[in-house]
Amino acid sequence: MSKYEILSLLISILAVVVSAVSLVRTRKIAKEQLELEKVTAELSRLQIESISEEKSNKDKPKFNVSLTKLGKSYNFYISNTGQGSAYNVNFELVDCEDSPLCSDVQEKFPHPEMKPNSRVKLIASIHMGSPLKYQVKLSWQNKDGDDFNETHWVTM
Repeated sequence: MSKYEILSLLISILAVVVSAVSLVRTRKIAKEQLELEKVTAELSRLQIESISEEKSNKDKPKFNVSLTKLGKSYNFYISNTGQGSAYNVNFELVDCEDSPLCSDVQEKFPHPEMKPNSRVKLIASIHMGSPLKYQVKLSWQNKDGDDFNETHWVTM
């Protein structure tokens, strides 16, 4: 073998080594890129779910029930703090033998519509023997006519 042939062989071996190293690195980078694409796809899916959940919650009412003392009188306040309206809203005290509610419940409920940021006030006659907490059941319909209900615990 001549000097040129040996030099040619060494250059060829060096080229094969460089190509092999390059191939290994390219595969490693491609694998990492594939993993990043999977993570990005999962994040996109979660964002889409979050956006659709926000969109569906935008049309839903969110109720808050409280029992408040103002001066010497007590009142139940039913508030819609959500962004959607509720229709045919009903108010009911559950398992309450000595109901503190006055006659205005029959006049105000079922309430035809509770728009966002609206509230209804009910007069309550609380005395020394009254329970310290009440279980309140609210039921309503959405704009499509589907029925919903929630149970709240209200304390003085």
